[in-house]
Amino acid sequence: MSMLYVDAHCHLHEYSPSQIARFSGIIIVAVSDNYESSLKTLEMSEKLSNVIPCIGMHPWNIDEKSINTIEKVLSLATEAKCIGEVGLDKRFKLETYHIQLEVFRKIVNTAREYSLPLNIHATGAWREVFSMVYRSDIDRVLFHWYNGPIDLLREIMDVDYLISINPSIKIQRKHMKILEEANVKNLLTESDGPYSYHGLNLNPLMVKELIKYVAEVKNMSEDHVASIVLNNLYKFIK
Repeated sequence: MSMLYVDAHCHLHEYSPSQIARFSGIIIVAVSDNYESSLKTLEMSEKLSNVIPCIGMHPWNIDEKSINTIEKVLSLATEAKCIGEVGLDKRFKLETYHIQLEVFRKIVNTAREYSLPLNIHATGAWREVFSMVYRSDIDRVLFHWYNGPIDLLREIMDVDYLISINPSIKIQRKHMKILEEANVKNLLTESDGPYSYHGLNLNPLMVKELIKYVAEVKNMSEDHVASIVLNNLYKFIK
């Protein structure tokens, strides 16, 4: 029996149909960046059995108008399996942080109301996001491409939240340290495709090699790691 691979964070709406056809052997949690991409993601999930749709508004896309437009995005909550990509960013978008906070509060409230998991972006704001979701009793949270503090990683694992590991681990030493410290039962694999990172053109096909890499670091078989990651996804999505 062949392994089932997981891409827990992918901007699938940015790919062409011919590219998406190549990802058929991978379960893809497809995140969205705004209302339009949320609609597109939901439409793709109706046609593709390997796609798990998330509605969302990326922190980078938030401005003064977002206080109103987030309501349109969240109106799609009953059609989605999760909410993402959402969160806070103090590193790249500090100038809109106050608006991000207001938008994210609405998102967290919706996640709690509809019992939906959150697929989180938290660059430069790892602790702030953790505090908000934990205090709001959100029980299923994925911190995508986690590069936060090690002590916070332990808190994340203590409450059974998840982090995702990215192919950037090949060149990003901090991310490698996260993998070394993380428990596999709190781990998902992701691509964040089609993002380009320091010459790496990230895409879902790379999660296959990523499973091999995780298996080597954790001294486990690839089959065992892939099985654990798949089980983690099932618990995340329910």
